[in-house]
Amino acid sequence: MLMLAIETSGPLGSVALLEAGRVLAEQSLELGKKHAQSLIPTIQSVLAQGGKQARDVRLVAVSIGPGSYTGLRVGVTCAKTLAYAVNCPLVAVDTLLAIACNSPSKVSTVDVVADAQRGDVFVGHYARIATGLWIRSGEIRAVKAEDWAGELSDKHTVTGPGLEKYGGLAEGKCRKLPPQAWTPHATWVAMLGIGLLAEGQTADPREIEPHYLRRSSAEVQWERLHPGK
Repeated sequence: MLMLAIETSGPLGSVALLEAGRVLAEQSLELGKKHAQSLIPTIQSVLAQGGKQARDVRLVAVSIGPGSYTGLRVGVTCAKTLAYAVNCPLVAVDTLLAIACNSPSKVSTVDVVADAQRGDVFVGHYARIATGLWIRSGEIRAVKAEDWAGELSDKHTVTGPGLEKYGGLAEGKCRKLPPQAWTPHATWVAMLGIGLLAEGQTADPREIEPHYLRRSSAEVQWERLHPGK
């Protein structure tokens, strides 16, 4: 089965093409103001590297957040458009779970942290089960960065892109994974997507939405300027 995975939750995205669990191609892309313009050529490039065409794709997996509003919106829109166009299943993958999968084999539990803006962080707790797979324990929380740091102890292992901004708050309190483990990769999105498909957890292309968890700063500002609307 040929599958294409899209990860656009942060400033550095990626696209991967897998067949029968084997990576045919993976390519990173810098996500800026022109997200769509960079994502579509990257998808075309990955397909070409694998010697495939879009019509050959049998599963599309997409990272749905939490993460960048614009990046997630572009990634999800592109994924559901592709799945609809080639008439194949679509699966939605927890971005923080994909990051947890970067953890070294000796790590059994990890807290994944992402920047939630306005001094807050998103925090998800993940555990490795007997099969070696990762699962989330509880819901992803949005908390003040200082409050999150106050919860840490030497029993915690932390990772995720939120450490770029708030890693200093955790210094000396817990184990921090190295920076190369903080970024989600499309290959892990693909691997997790295979598991979701096997469990029958597919998404409806007409209804799938990014997992924002909270409103954007622009939405909050608009409500302040337009009370009662």
